Amino acid sequence: MSRIRLLEVVVPCLRYHRAKVFYGEILGLEPVSSGRSHVFFACGGAKLALVDASGGDPMVRPSGHGIYMDLEVDDLDSLKRRCMRERIELLDERRDEHGQAVTLRDTEGNLLNLFQAGTVA
Repeated sequence: MSRIRLLEVVVPCLRYHRAKVFYGEILGLEPVSSGRSHVFFACGGAKLALVDASGGDPMVRPSGHGIYMDLEVDDLDSLKRRCMRERIELLDERRDEHGQAVTLRDTEGNLLNLFQAGTVA
């Protein structure tokens, strides 16, 4: 049986430029390539692709239900402060024996869980 590996997660965006700022400047992901209507960010061995869906192509149009993405981060506290400065609503915060997490919505309304592994006091 052949192996399957994650190549990329594609996020269709109606407000593409706003989403680029969120993922690139606020979350701090590094863009690795881009075009007129897409950008790829390096994301832990895979890629996160943002695609401008404002043109009406049904293949890349958001469904209204969105995606739910988990991203592991190294410094959740500073990322949380940056999101709060940008007035991004934190929907949930959790701590347990595995680490800590914050759930928020990106600029397109998709749920995003930011997780930092480690022992929490």
